[in-house]
Amino acid sequence: MILGIETSCDETSVALLERDGTVRINHIASQIERHQPFGGVVPEIASREHLQHLFPLVHRALEDAHASFDDVESIAVTSGPGLIGALLVGVAGAQGLAYGLGVPIVSINHLEGHIFSPYLQKEGPALPLPARFLALVISGGHSSIYDVRNGNVQMLNRTRDDAIGETFDKVAKFVGLPYPGGPQIEKHAREGRADPKRFAFPVPQFKDDSADFSYSGIKAAAIRFAREHEIHAGGDAQLLADFCATFQDALFAQLFDRLQTIWSRLRASRETMPSDLAIAGGVAANGVLRERVGEWGRAHDVIVRLPEKRYCTDNAAMIAFAGLQRLSTAGDPRRVTARSRIG
Repeated sequence: MILGIETSCDETSVALLERDGTVRINHIASQIERHQPFGGVVPEIASREHLQHLFPLVHRALEDAHASFDDVESIAVTSGPGLIGALLVGVAGAQGLAYGLGVPIVSINHLEGHIFSPYLQKEGPALPLPARFLALVISGGHSSIYDVRNGNVQMLNRTRDDAIGETFDKVAKFVGLPYPGGPQIEKHAREGRADPKRFAFPVPQFKDDSADFSYSGIKAAAIRFAREHEIHAGGDAQLLADFCATFQDALFAQLFDRLQTIWSRLRASRETMPSDLAIAGGVAANGVLRERVGEWGRAHDVIVRLPEKRYCTDNAAMIAFAGLQRLSTAGDPRRVTARSRIG
């Protein structure tokens, strides 16, 4: 089996996967309650929580999988991007285990973990990766589209400022909704009616015809409108619901605008088109988005791969699965370094 370790942000996770991608165990120690009073992740608290939970979670994972350290053939660990203190805990822990067990270690880009995660199954072996697919990674720290060919990942766009997940969180915090903000916005949006004429959140465009994302303008407009009209939790419930519905629609409108732009450009290149569109990251758990991206896939005759909701947030199963794709790079633990930014 391959042992996966993930400590890039605010969730400590350990997983055990078989060589065919079957997830034997995927344990997560969440820190949401520790960070909620601050409305976001506090790096120092996150690092200390990882130190406390990592090795007990490793032992628990082995016990629950009815396995031992003798069954571990290799270790995959997130080396970046992420919070440097949090990453150092996971990398150092993985290095110590690799030395002690005499097994190779695979350094994994956290984003690649997300990219491959839609192919993990609830039960049984993972789905085979197609020769070419598009991956839309949307989370608290990332909003990007990737072209994946035979396991090689090429970034096609990125966010120039805020990511979609942090935009959800910051606006939710301003109107008094609990952290994390995305699920709270979605919950209230279901009781509201989207009205773009009432709440003006236009889709931003760049003069250089770039397909990059940009969410800072929508964030600023939403906060300004909420302040001017006194929209907040505990106030007018219907006004808050309508605001959340329109705000969420505006965020997703930009996603589909950029996705359509990139898809049209790929089609114009006359190359073989991607067979799948894989959606990953914390925002991929949003029910409204899952419905709409399915409709987009049917309209464009492309298979949409959505991760199991348990694999949307940061988890070690996706890191171990990415490790299976990168086993040829496994090697000396001394060559693994934590990096807050990659690329």
